[in-house]
Amino acid sequence: MNLPQETPSRATGLAMLVALIATSFVTVVVNVQMYSARWKFAGFYPEKAAERPSTISESIADPRIGEPFANWHLLCAPLLFVGVACLILSTWREARASGKATLKITTVSWVLVVLQAMASVGLVILSQYRFPDFRDQHMAGSYVFFFSQAFVVVTGEILSRAYANLGPEGQVAGRVWSPRFARWRRRFVWVPIILGVTYLCLFLGKGYAPEALRYEVYAAYVSTELFLLSSFLFYMMTYTPDMWRVWTLSRVGYSSVEVS
Repeated sequence: MNLPQETPSRATGLAMLVALIATSFVTVVVNVQMYSARWKFAGFYPEKAAERPSTISESIADPRIGEPFANWHLLCAPLLFVGVACLILSTWREARASGKATLKITTVSWVLVVLQAMASVGLVILSQYRFPDFRDQHMAGSYVFFFSQAFVVVTGEILSRAYANLGPEGQVAGRVWSPRFARWRRRFVWVPIILGVTYLCLFLGKGYAPEALRYEVYAAYVSTELFLLSSFLFYMMTYTPDMWRVWTLSRVGYSSVEVS
């Protein structure tokens, strides 16, 4: 017997569960690793920390910090891709099954998955190749990760709005993301946008700050770096209610079919 049309398939529910577990794990671990790297470096080198706060790249140059950082990120990078791919492609599959997968939705979905693959590759490179011996490789990986993950947020917002714009008549229950949470994401997306603009301004202007304010400006720069990277991950976690909703709906639908 087939599942009711309004109920997500069991495969979609399982994909959403995988996405929820993977993205939650990565968000926690990557944030812990980023912030603790800074704190550990300051503890190991208090004289350097007093002179100037360290960036994440500078912090993981110490093998005591960089090696466990690299090991954790070697695990998190593919998990991040798997989580995002499961979220995006399972949603697209359900939209296509209900006949609501427009050309825009299809195109943006696949572009987002490719961008996340690039970001995950960059995350591996920047964590495995570190200062001082692999500066060029590390910076290349950092730029690939940073810009790719930033565009993941941008395309994710475009996709979220595309699903929301289907309207109530296009929202086959359980098959696409909730317009309610899409509205919430429209507000939250300004957090990484504002942080990104602030970070760029600090990156370009930190060398021009007055000597008396040089430490404070650099401290703002390295702190904004952390907050911006966290915001990328937290934006991804704004899809948690949708992932949980689809997972629970798929279980209810599957259970009802078994009973009948």
